[in-house]
Amino acid sequence: MSEHDSLFRHAVASGDPLSDRVVIWTRATADDSDVELTWTVARDSELTDVVASGTATAVAEHDHCVSVDVEGLEPDTHYWYAFESNGERSPIGRTRTLPVETDHVRFAAVSCAKFNAGYFNAYARIADREELNFLLHLGDYIYEAAENPPASQTKSKDIGRPFEPLNECVTLQDYRTRYSQYRRDPDVQRVHMTHPIIATVDDHEFADGAWSGGSTEHHPERDGPWSDRMTAAFRARWEWMPQRMPDPLDPTRVWRSFHLGDLAEVFMIDTRSHRENPDRPGAMADPTHSQLGAEQGPWLLHGLRESPAHWRLLGNGSCMTHLWREGLPEVAKPGIVALKLMNPDVTGPDPDQWDGYPFEREKILRWLEDDDQGNAVVLSGDVHVGMASDLYLDPFAEDPGKPIAVEFVTTSISSQNVDDKKGWPPDTGSVPMEQAFLEALPHIKYTDWDGHGYLLLDVDRDRVRCEWWYGDAIIEPTDGEHMDAVFEVRHGVPRLERAG
Repeated sequence: MSEHDSLFRHAVASGDPLSDRVVIWTRATADDSDVELTWTVARDSELTDVVASGTATAVAEHDHCVSVDVEGLEPDTHYWYAFESNGERSPIGRTRTLPVETDHVRFAAVSCAKFNAGYFNAYARIADREELNFLLHLGDYIYEAAENPPASQTKSKDIGRPFEPLNECVTLQDYRTRYSQYRRDPDVQRVHMTHPIIATVDDHEFADGAWSGGSTEHHPERDGPWSDRMTAAFRARWEWMPQRMPDPLDPTRVWRSFHLGDLAEVFMIDTRSHRENPDRPGAMADPTHSQLGAEQGPWLLHGLRESPAHWRLLGNGSCMTHLWREGLPEVAKPGIVALKLMNPDVTGPDPDQWDGYPFEREKILRWLEDDDQGNAVVLSGDVHVGMASDLYLDPFAEDPGKPIAVEFVTTSISSQNVDDKKGWPPDTGSVPMEQAFLEALPHIKYTDWDGHGYLLLDVDRDRVRCEWWYGDAIIEPTDGEHMDAVFEVRHGVPRLERAG
């Protein structure tokens, strides 16, 4: 049977692991009729040592997607799983539960996978790392953009990977079709079949520049009501991603946390779908201007304060580092504008990042400063660059004091960064821009504006170690990758140290 004839052509996936359970997922490729499935979870890859099994229905109303929350599992244990119908078995996936007691975890973090901008080689390299506990996805799992986007968006690459559908995703069927395309990609399938995923959202799961009431690219007279589009985008996401709803009565709620024993707690937040309009005049001067919203903000502060974990890790879809100041060097500005690290007029911060919500950022940092545990690490994506920063209330003060936390930012899986947008070879025209940027912003200890890849995080009692891994190419499949930088932060001493 060919792949195109297979009932399980989207393979399988797992996600939202806990110490005693994990969500397993598949989709049945079928006509309008429902499909009855059986599922099996076992301790071995041959599925002979069965620990759980059952039945599920791939319902046409839910695009024939099935998620099963498998309970009664052992902590920090690998399991294998598959689905079956009428004698046809899906590919066998591997997953892993979270630990109850541990002194060490290791995971990868990614962001910004644009299908028509490059191959997902980074996913394949992450799949090669069998030792990982999970994959942390910081948003832009899909891109909703059209194959021929407006001038306000980055032009597509002509590499033989056109979007499906060709138009921008607006309707439920559009988003379902785009997820379907992504989930047929062999590298996406490999990483899902190897590691459970813990994911949040960025704007492209919905629309470019999304906020609670609209987006920079949504035009109601053309696209219909924003609420209808958000409902469609969220529905497709819950159908196609192996996740459990934090609140079944509120499909817009993404924020939740995960305990890695008492070693770390991972807080996953949504900085897009509940935020206020970043482009509202006077917003950045308004102390109430919020990126988190009325419910998520208090939840995060309470969780950070009450967490008993040795480390507090914040999975964040928006860069928290101060990225703009007066007098930035002219040599760096073309790259900064290309990356949207400042406003389009080059006169102030980019309102789309945490720079655009300065009072709420300060509230979070003061909360951590008052707590004085020195154990907070922010993990971010979105900006398509690799970056390591010390986080201060005001890094430009004459005496900024000691750092409150650190931030590790992953570059994109494939979305265009400076060399892609400028059309020059990697590590050429961007280099003097990066150097000038670092000199002007000394709280930023490392940046790379050309690489594509992922973060590799290694957490123990003493330190969090972060490695930046970049692929050798994205416009063609390749196994080549290299480690570009390594930084560590010691427990109780929130200051970056370059490591060997």
